[in-house]
This record gives sequence, C-alpha cells and structure tokens, in this order.
Amino acid sequence: MSNVVLLSTRRLPPTYFDQVREDLGDQNLTIDVVGWVAPSAWVADKVNTFTLIGPGRMPAAPDPEPEPATEPTDEAPDAVIAPEAVAAPESVAEDEVAPAAAQVAAAGGEATTPTDEPEDGAAAADGSGGEASAEGAGASAAAPAASTSSAVGAGGAAAEASAGLAGTSAASSTPRAAAKVRPTGAKRVVKAVEWRARKARKVAGRMLPPAIKGSAPVKFLRGQRATSDLGKNYWERVLSRRDVLTTIDQADVVIALDAGAIWAGWNLGQRKASTPVVLGLPAARRELDMMKAPVGNG
Repeated sequence: MSNVVLLSTRRLPPTYFDQVREDLGDQNLTIDVVGWVAPSAWVADKVNTFTLIGPGRMPAAPDPEPEPATEPTDEAPDAVIAPEAVAAPESVAEDEVAPAAAQVAAAGGEATTPTDEPEDGAAAADGSGGEASAEGAGASAAAPAASTSSAVGAGGAAAEASAGLAGTSAASSTPRAAAKVRPTGAKRVVKAVEWRARKARKVAGRMLPPAIKGSAPVKFLRGQRATSDLGKNYWERVLSRRDVLTTIDQADVVIALDAGAIWAGWNLGQRKASTPVVLGLPAARRELDMMKAPVGNG
C-alpha cells in the first residue's frame, strides 16, 4: 500500500479523491491532504487525513439517516380486561349511598322533604331574609373588590418605582467604552502614508478604462501576483506546522495539485531528496509504477 500527500490551495469536492485513486491505479491508496481551503463537503470517508492550514473551517459531518418507521398493523389486538377491574353492582350502590348517609349524619338530623305550599309566615320571613342576605352579599362583594383594586394599584406603582430604580442603577453601573487611542509620532506618519496609498490605488482603478483593466496582460499580472503571495503564505504555513511536516516525511510521493502549491513542493523537494515531489497526477502515476516495478539483478 502506497501513501501519497496532496498539496492543494483549491476547494476540492469529495468525488475528486475517487478520481485520484482511479488515475493512480490503486484503490487501496492512503491519501493525506494538506489544504489551504476546506473541502466543499465531508471527506472523512474519502481520505486518511485532511489538514486545513488556511482560513475557514472544515465542513460539519452529515446528519445520520433516520431509521425507517414501522408501519402499524390494520388489526389491533383485542383488549383484555382483568376480572378484578370490573366492579359488582352491589359495590357501586354501596359507594353511592355511603356519602349521602355521611352528609345526613353530619347535619345532625334526618332528611326532610319540603312541602309544595309553604306557610305565609315562613314565606314572608324567607322573603325578607332573602332580600337582606342579598344586600349583605352585594356589600361584602363590593368591599373585597375595592380593596383588591386599591392593592393592585399600589402594587403597580411600587413595581414601576422599583423598575425605574433598577434601570437607573444598571445604567450607572455600565462602564463607558474607552476612546480609541490614536497613533502618534512615527506610527501616525505610517498610517497616513498607507491611507493615501490605498486612496491613490482606488482613484487609479476608477480612472483606468475598462478595456485596459479587463485586458489579458493585466489579468495575467494580477493572477501571477495573487499566486505568488498565496504560494509563499502556503509554504510558510507548512513550515510552521509540525504535524504537517511529520505527515509529509511519511509519504511515498508528494503531489502538488495546483500553481499555488508549486513553491511549497519545490522547497520540499530541496529539503528531502529521497521523497519524490511531483506536479500533477500523471507524474505521480509514473513514480508509483517505478516503485512497484521489480528491480533487475544487473
């Protein structure tokens, strides 16, 4: 089994690593990736390791597939009722009579049935007593309502006063943001020069006609500058990572996949001549075939 390390500054999809195995002619290949940009999707099942040394973060793992729900059967099983759960008619009657007897005993007398025509004195007494009791009930109901409303008003006023005090104390306890310290001396001069340089570049960019800005030579120069800066940053980040250097030392072949990784590949080839460092998959396929070829006696 061979071990290869891919140096890349582009965003690679998970299907790309299947193409790498096919182009190199080894499905059991161990692939380690040192990327400046995170892959477009989860690649833990495609490569051995993927070390991100640039900005950004690795994509999250996909959510597990939900288990298929079992379909309910059309016929439900018959319900089984225990014999102890069914109450006898005698017990139900006894349960209903017992509370009534208890109420009569508590009243201290036997239950009497009212007559259809009450006496005149009793009716008058009942009428006057009913009116008096109604007036008393109304007065007593009005008194608690008034006391309740006054209590609610007092409670609301107290709550508003406490909330105002709390807001005042919170505002007074919050510290004010410190003013930003302005540069002085040489730093001020450097900041002023940088600001004027940025402004000059913006003005020059607006003054150039679109035909010049979109021309092929200008695009080539911008691409070369961006690639050069990216290549240097990529190589500096590789040198600063001990785990990346350890992974590269264990590789059989190191492959630079794009222009941004060429500078790092060239420096790695100068540091360790025993490990072949190539550009592209075809050159890596030739190196792997030479390793697998039997060595002759002559």
